[in-house]
Formats: sequence, structure tokens, C-alpha cells
Amino acid sequence: MPSIIHYGGGVHGRRLRLVPVVLSSTVALGAALAGCGGTDSGGGAASSSAAAARQSIAAPATTAGCTNTPPTLPGTAVTVDVPQARVVLGGAGTGAPSALTVRPTAVARYSLFTNSLQVSQVSGEQPSGGNRDVTLPMVVQPTCADPLDAYVFFGAPTSTDPATTKALEVEAGTVGRVRFAPNGEVRSFVIAAPPGVSNDAQSAFEQALLQTFLRLVPLPAEPVGIGATWTATRTIRADSNLTQTMTVTLGGTLERPELKAKVDESPDDSVFRVPDSGTTLTVESYTSEGNGTMVLDPARAFGAGGVQLEGGRTLVGDDPAKKLVQKTGSVYRFDPK
Repeated sequence: MPSIIHYGGGVHGRRLRLVPVVLSSTVALGAALAGCGGTDSGGGAASSSAAAARQSIAAPATTAGCTNTPPTLPGTAVTVDVPQARVVLGGAGTGAPSALTVRPTAVARYSLFTNSLQVSQVSGEQPSGGNRDVTLPMVVQPTCADPLDAYVFFGAPTSTDPATTKALEVEAGTVGRVRFAPNGEVRSFVIAAPPGVSNDAQSAFEQALLQTFLRLVPLPAEPVGIGATWTATRTIRADSNLTQTMTVTLGGTLERPELKAKVDESPDDSVFRVPDSGTTLTVESYTSEGNGTMVLDPARAFGAGGVQLEGGRTLVGDDPAKKLVQKTGSVYRFDPK
């Protein structure tokens, strides 16, 4: 079963051009579109359970250090490129400046918590939708040859929804690969869907990773001191084309930097593309903003903390009297273990 992150353009070999779905619930949206002139996008079918069982790979111990013998990923694995941010330094801060870089050398264990909220309401009808949370236990091990090339060993994902937990249990033992930039961003990640996983479950798993990587707070290339400020701007080609702007202030110490970020995501145009269909709606209004805090350990792949966003949007279809109003929110948080 191939990766089912929402992509645009063609597929070239095993590298996919990224067009992520940002905070959209296809089921809730499809149900509401009847009043907006849209079409049914369909549901996710389960992949064949007759596929050969994969071999689960045990995660390394936290004392293991880097690896000279990384695991071999399945031939079905796909590479997903993550849009990179443009970072512009505002103020260099005070004290002796120092270069901030991420260069993992140690095995790190995390619990990645993600939660997305979407409540939709068509004019004159009852609201629908709610939260979907996924927690991914993971162990990240850098390679000795290149610390910015790391492997991620996943435990059994969980959710407050028992059905989601059940659907995701097949992901336990999955191994992925992450390529970092020196500024802490993820350049790309490689993942393969395990045999027997449903489309909906695999989408939840992949989106938890993708949406988190899109909200990592990047570091500036220039040496800085405490109190430094910078702006990171990223273009996200999604169901709506977005410009993400992070305004970041450096606190903590240069040995354990604390990044405080204000985040705003705004649409570049008024087009909303309904996932898995040829339908488009008009974006009448859109807000998504929030903040986050990350405490970095340069020897580990990810920091501690994350980003929280809140917002909403109003979408209009063929019938302007039947507007679709959505409340949205999301949380992406790394908890080191």
C-alpha cells in the first residue's frame, strides 16, 4: 500500500511532491458539502490483509549512541519532502554570539502528541465533527556517518478513541528515516505503510508526522546571543495555499536554547481544494494562529515542547446561503522520555 498523504503533481520514482492536507477532515467536510454544491469524496478502504507480514525491528537502547548499521527500509517506502522555511534574523541578542545547530549524537526517546480539532456547521444545520488525537511513541537514532540522517523506531500508537488505537496497532514496529537540516528542520522523511493497515489509519499516522514537521521552529544561520529574534516564513501547498510565519525569540541558555514562537498561517488566495475530489470552494475568511515553546538539546533530534494553533474558516460553494463554517485547532508536542 503506498503512502496516502495528499499529494499534488506526478509521482517520480519513490519521491513524492508534497501537498499536505492541513487540518481537514474529509468525512466531516464531505458530509457538509451537500449544502455547498460539493461532491462525495469517498471513504478509505482497508488494504489487503493477505499481504506478507513485515518483520518488526526492535528500537535501540537509549545508551546505544549512533549507528553504523542502520536498518533496511521496505521497498515500498516513499520519501516525502517537507517545505523549508526562509529564516531572517531580526536582532542578534546580547552576550557572546554562538551558532545554534542541531547535530544529534545520542539515541532519544519521545512521545509525540498530536491533536486536531475540526467542527463544521452549514448554515441552518447542526454542527458536526470533533477532535482526533494520536500519540506516537518513538525512538530516534542518528547514523554515525551523518548525524543529520536518523532512523525512527515507532512503538504502538494510541488515541483516546479506542477504534483509532485499534486501527493503528499495526504501526507498532514501523521504522522510518528522517533527514534533518542543521537549523533543526526536517528536510524529508521516509515511511512505508505496513501490511493490513487501513487507509484512514495510515493517513492519521502520516499526518501526525507531517503536520508536526511543518511546525518545527527553525534556527537562524547566523551566530546569536540570548534575546535574539528572527522570522521564519514557510509556504505550504495544501487544501488552501498558506504562508506560515513564525516570529521567534531566543531564551534559556546557548547550551539549552529555549525558542518562543508566535505563529500565524494565512491563505495566499481564496481557493479551497476538497481533499480526494476535484471540488473547490471559496475561502471567505480564514484564521489560524497560536504560539509554541521548544527547549532544544543539540545532541538530540527533537526538542521538548511544541506548537498550538487555533482558528477557523468560512467556505462558500455553489449556494452562497449555505456557508460552511469551521472551527479548527491543533496541538503538536514532543515529550522526551
